[in-house]
Amino acid sequence: MTKMSAFVALNNDTEVRCDVICVGAGAGETTCFECGGTGDWTPFHPEPKGYIQCTDCKGTGKVLVTV
Repeated sequence: MTKMSAFVALNNDTEVRCDVICVGAGAGETTCFECGGTGDWTPFHPEPKGYIQCTDCKGTGKVLVTV
């Protein structure tokens, strides 16, 4: 596991420090920036109705980043 910086947001100008696990071929896996790793988007939705899957991580809680 490696501590790295990921640049997120609309213009990729917001730096986020994260722990990354290298998975090979220049890719790394880290906790989803949008849902915080839960895979559940319900707490952030304006009208929560049951479980709403996070669209960035597809409900897995993990995203791939370039290493």
